[in-house]
Amino acid sequence: MSYRNRSSGFTLIEMMIVVVLIGIVAAYAVPSFTQLVERNRVSSTVNSMLGILNYARSEAIKAGQTIDVTPLTGTDWDTGVVVWLDANNDNNRDASEELRRFTDIPNGLAVAGGANAIGFRGNGFLIPDTAAEFQFSVTSPNTPVRFVCTGFSGRVRTAEVAC
Repeated sequence: MSYRNRSSGFTLIEMMIVVVLIGIVAAYAVPSFTQLVERNRVSSTVNSMLGILNYARSEAIKAGQTIDVTPLTGTDWDTGVVVWLDANNDNNRDASEELRRFTDIPNGLAVAGGANAIGFRGNGFLIPDTAAEFQFSVTSPNTPVRFVCTGFSGRVRTAEVAC
């Protein structure tokens, strides 16, 4: 028998077995990948909020004045955060007083703040004199909630349990 007449390649049965195995592996991998993506969304948003609050505190110490961190609209922290310096002391944010704006809160991510506004004095201490807490969560029940906590001394940290 000649080797020329033999064809090389996969049979239909072998190909179907490989496709079924790929389907089984994908069925197990996709749900865990979704949770990984949700956890990463929460983690990146928490780290951004942590960076914003640390930025506000460092700017307050550098300027020697109070720097405020407020929600972008009203009291809804989900819309974003604004860091600003009240240069004219009228307790209203003007466009020229804005130092930094954070609006990268993804859809499906809920942010609940414990205060309507946070300020850092020129010495780095927190205004108001009560600690503030932010809770970050996703609509999925399998994704853990993360917290950003501010202490009386102005220290900002993250936690996996309520502050």
